[in-house]
Amino acid sequence: MYAKFSVSRDTANDFIRLFVNRRAYSMQAHKPLPNGKVPYFLARDWTTKQPKPLDADVVRVHLNGDVTINLYAINPETQRCKWVAIDGDFDGAVEALFKLQWELKQDGVEAAIESSRRGGHLWIFTETPLLASECRIYIYNVALRLGVPIVGGGLKQGIEVFPKQDQIEEGEFGNAIRAPLGVHRKTNRRYWFYDAPTDPIAQLGYLNGLKKLTEAELHTFIQGMSLPESYKPPVPEPYVPRPSHEGQQEFRILDHVRPKTKDRRNWWAPCPSCRQSGKDKSGDNLSIQIANPRYYKCWAGCTADDIRAALGQPLRKKQLA
Repeated sequence: MYAKFSVSRDTANDFIRLFVNRRAYSMQAHKPLPNGKVPYFLARDWTTKQPKPLDADVVRVHLNGDVTINLYAINPETQRCKWVAIDGDFDGAVEALFKLQWELKQDGVEAAIESSRRGGHLWIFTETPLLASECRIYIYNVALRLGVPIVGGGLKQGIEVFPKQDQIEEGEFGNAIRAPLGVHRKTNRRYWFYDAPTDPIAQLGYLNGLKKLTEAELHTFIQGMSLPESYKPPVPEPYVPRPSHEGQQEFRILDHVRPKTKDRRNWWAPCPSCRQSGKDKSGDNLSIQIANPRYYKCWAGCTADDIRAALGQPLRKKQLA
């Protein structure tokens, strides 16, 4: 069982100064789904349907262990981030993170390693918010120089770099990462940073003492560099509907659901099957590929058959979803 704490508002504000660059946040469910996953959902005001602002009260209950939150890296108003987090959960991930930490130290960049359920997270903090695109150029080039694998570019296993986008549009959120020092609901454990005592105040004191990356330093490091070609985002191809057969119209999921948000690749909408069974209260379980909306997926586990049946549009034999 995890330790419970009762942190002060000052401690919560210390956390905010380090980690919070955007006030939108997600919360982890307290109970797992039947498939064992414990999903996150965007925290919203149920009256206005707008994202709730992340404040010291929310951070306090996260640090105390009562709820668990996710953080978004990029502020869409500036396209900047306060931190870069490198997630490793593959065989040899912890060794790769320590290797990256040592290499960054040679540049004078101090990074902290947080343990995790399947590996670890390496965090780099900035003196002022820096452009996400420039932070990504730096980390990708350092990792590839060391031979550390990065997810993407044909690889399915390797580190993942947060932020995962160079920029996001207004109304988008990008990818979130579990906020440190809280409780992971799947394991009911806390995962701490190495090199500091295991309580929130000592951990934050250690992180505050790290040297922060400056914009001038970053510009020196990335001079003449760019994001490696194989990791640049793909240019979306226009959606071309399939020709109809025997007078039948092609099924389009977007004719039946209304997306609530979007990111670089997907629309996010309520899942009809989840709604039918009284789930998906946040209304964003269903992802629909923007480049080709024929492709959609319920992240709570509903199949295409379930979704089509809930819409009264059952799949025909040999018909694609």
